[in-house]
Amino acid sequence: MPPKVLIVDDENAMRLVIRKALEPLGLSLHFSSDGIHALDALRCNPGFDLLITDISMPVVDGRQLIATIRADKSMAQIPILITSGVVGVHEIADLLDIGATRFVAKPINAASFREDVTACLDLAPAAG
Repeated sequence: MPPKVLIVDDENAMRLVIRKALEPLGLSLHFSSDGIHALDALRCNPGFDLLITDISMPVVDGRQLIATIRADKSMAQIPILITSGVVGVHEIADLLDIGATRFVAKPINAASFREDVTACLDLAPAAG
């Protein structure tokens, strides 16, 4: 069974870019447009091996999503890869401090993004 990845971004175009970048890896890709839907997906459909999320989203942003996941024992171990084009060095450090596994700046480079995703998946606990 291929690794299961949840991608959270409020921009449809970015979800499409990520899909195209990751298709060669043969992953099971699932998509959400906001943090609330992502939390529902994680709680109702356990077994995700990686979460990829934007930071700037309405209602529940990436920072809140990370904090909620890290505080929930059933989800706390999932690697979290942040994608964003609007944060600086200090914000990146803060995101890593609150529980992000890795940060990738937008716009993404497909080849290096696949390497980042593969590295995060190597950190994922065995599903099940």
